[in-house]
Amino acid sequence: MISKLILIGNYKPDKQFSMLIFEGLMADGYKKAKLQVNVIRPREICRKLGFNKPILIKWLAYSDKFLLFPIELFLIRSLHFVLLKKVNYHICDHSNAFYLNFLPKNKTIITCHDVLAIRAGLGFAGTYCSATKSGKILQKIILKALSGANKLVAVSEFTLNQLIEIDTKPNINKKWICIHNALSEKFVPLSADQIKEELTNFQQLKNKAIILHVGSDLERKNRKLLIHMIHELQNDWDGLLVLAGEALGAELLELIQKLNVSDRIVHINSPSNKEIIALYSMCEAMIFPSYSEGFGWPIIEAQACGAPVITSNKAPMMSEVGGKAALYADPDNAAAFANQFLKIKNKAFRNQIIKFGYENAKRFDFDTTVHKYIELINN
Repeated sequence: MISKLILIGNYKPDKQFSMLIFEGLMADGYKKAKLQVNVIRPREICRKLGFNKPILIKWLAYSDKFLLFPIELFLIRSLHFVLLKKVNYHICDHSNAFYLNFLPKNKTIITCHDVLAIRAGLGFAGTYCSATKSGKILQKIILKALSGANKLVAVSEFTLNQLIEIDTKPNINKKWICIHNALSEKFVPLSADQIKEELTNFQQLKNKAIILHVGSDLERKNRKLLIHMIHELQNDWDGLLVLAGEALGAELLELIQKLNVSDRIVHINSPSNKEIIALYSMCEAMIFPSYSEGFGWPIIEAQACGAPVITSNKAPMMSEVGGKAALYADPDNAAAFANQFLKIKNKAFRNQIIKFGYENAKRFDFDTTVHKYIELINN
């Protein structure tokens, strides 16, 4: 049985917020299971010498991640070996799979959240990810490391099957399984007073009906559909579309002006967890029209907070995550999403969807997920 676990986290300047949330959740879960847990990550050392020059900063950051940190990992592993300490490791993000080369494979697990960037680097279509020349090289390095993992967790069956399809070392004995992402216990419906308190800084939302989207400005997140959808709804619904996440890019801003819907859209940059929970709790629907995902966390977060969910009719959103508790539409069809939203105006139907959503969210129980991870580590 394990007693000490070291989590390998992400380089903070990369601002991969969802991965920081995941490693935090796992650290809390392991501690709750009475394990001694340490989180380590590449330190920002060389990057600070970049003198605000983007190219230089990029390559110095690579030095932090791929030169200095592997040395640190090797020293940590060696120290534990000399002191006869039984330690296991969890690489929390597959993009850090390279670090497996400096850790004991039989005592290390990796969580694979998606293989979209890897598949893009290999030339697969339908990933909605771009890959530079250096990016393609990096993704091949990541795939090679993942393929050598003895113990690996994919966050959906969809992601696991995609990884198996491109596995470069299929003959190695492996324990690769699916464990769905856990839902943080923080995601619960807020009262009207709590919502008001958390959203004090957003007076433009006061007494307004809202449709919510949580996500980045990446192409695969498909924010453009939401803008087209608001245009479709302009004669049937007078609320606001709230885009919570990264700033809107030039292409989307141009589309908003072209469709003359700027007065119907509010952007909230980098909202806190409490603000997101408040938005989930007050929205008429959370709409998640992604083209591709490894899992789709906002779906179950919204359902746990009492929000009806409309998402893409694609795996894994439809087949594994939303289940019978969400509504689905073609991510290329804004009118179909608008029609699904209008169904929710029926109070009885809306209440039924919300009830199903609460039940569906229970499938992603936090304690159960951590227990499955511990079983794999002990295997």
